[in-house]
Amino acid sequence: MRRYFHPVRLTKRLFSKLALVFLFFPLFYICVCSSERNSKASPYGSPSISDDVSSIDAMVNAIYESITFSEGEEPNMERFRHLFAPHASFIRITPEGMIKTDSEGFISSFKERIKSGKLKSFSEAEISRRTNVYAHIAQVFSTYQKIMNQNDRSNPVRGINSLQLYHDGERWWISSITWEDEQSNNLIPDEYLHKDA
Repeated sequence: MRRYFHPVRLTKRLFSKLALVFLFFPLFYICVCSSERNSKASPYGSPSISDDVSSIDAMVNAIYESITFSEGEEPNMERFRHLFAPHASFIRITPEGMIKTDSEGFISSFKERIKSGKLKSFSEAEISRRTNVYAHIAQVFSTYQKIMNQNDRSNPVRGINSLQLYHDGERWWISSITWEDEQSNNLIPDEYLHKDA
């Protein structure tokens, strides 16, 4: 037997389906656009990381905050990584000589020390800072005090981080960091133990 569709019912069904399409499509479009805006607004992984690179002060604070961790926890190395330009230079000056690597090499070495159990906790905080800025370049001398492992709290180590930064028109980048721990025969000058005026 041949089946006939009632034109009124068919029209109602069609309009019902079209209504659902027009109802849900704007919601889908809003979600997609919102997702795209968020990915563009925060290319560094999270809003906090975007804030980290907005100023020199934020950059320096983020270095110390991201690398500090308590026993049983881990440092935020992704946050740390996004502060540095690709292939940024990392140079450590020691009594035995110079140790040079890049950001990825430093991160890998730091993680390995944690994994091996040599570094159970790490705390590094800024004591003072001297900053020089011209146009899109900056030089920062940041005096620090660090404690490696909880049982070494009675023996903190001081030193200076020398940072080179540049601004590419969108954000600040650290292009190099050179640091040296204070030695008994090479004490930190008084001028680097006080905050910028």
